[in-house]
Amino acid sequence: MAVDSSWLGQIEREWAQLRQCDAALDVEKFFRHVVSANKVGFLSLESIAAIANGLLTSPLSGAPYLGRQLLERVGPDRHPALRVALALSLLTETGGPVDYELGHSILGDVIKDDSASAPLRGMATAALADSARLARGLDLDLELAKEMYATALELGHRAAAHNLGLYWEGRWDGSAPGDIVPDNTKALQAYKSGGSNAKCTARLDALRGRQR
Repeated sequence: MAVDSSWLGQIEREWAQLRQCDAALDVEKFFRHVVSANKVGFLSLESIAAIANGLLTSPLSGAPYLGRQLLERVGPDRHPALRVALALSLLTETGGPVDYELGHSILGDVIKDDSASAPLRGMATAALADSARLARGLDLDLELAKEMYATALELGHRAAAHNLGLYWEGRWDGSAPGDIVPDNTKALQAYKSGGSNAKCTARLDALRGRQR
């Protein structure tokens, strides 16, 4: 397929429509455009991973299925970001059947992959923490979940601060051995480490409001 400015502009417009959950978007046509762009090397693998995630989490009809299909077409082994996207899809039964064993295996491999960026390894670590916290294909282990969220945060995955803060607020169903919750001081510290994360900011405001 020849690459021209009008075609590239079309993909950019469709990507914007997807992010805006525009019901006028023809998601199947967008999917075909992205597959074609991948074949000619126009889109980076990181961009394809972002688009796949956008499709997987979109409420538009048929989008999650096409997100899983995009990952399978492109080949998730080509980049750690694609592997994480596939793992999350497998763990949440988004766009296709669930496969906890494979999903957890992929995340474990990414965590050990030196070629993956620290925030991406943090995202994989946080996903495994979710599974330990929710008993999602793993035994319930709140201590492991807490430790993994802390590790994910150290790796630069700021969103992990929200779940860590909720733990110290006593909003999990239980606590790790030796911990006393709620502990609002530690909760505030966790939320502050989330930086500009919107959920962390909201919890910070709520906790500070209680202290006034």
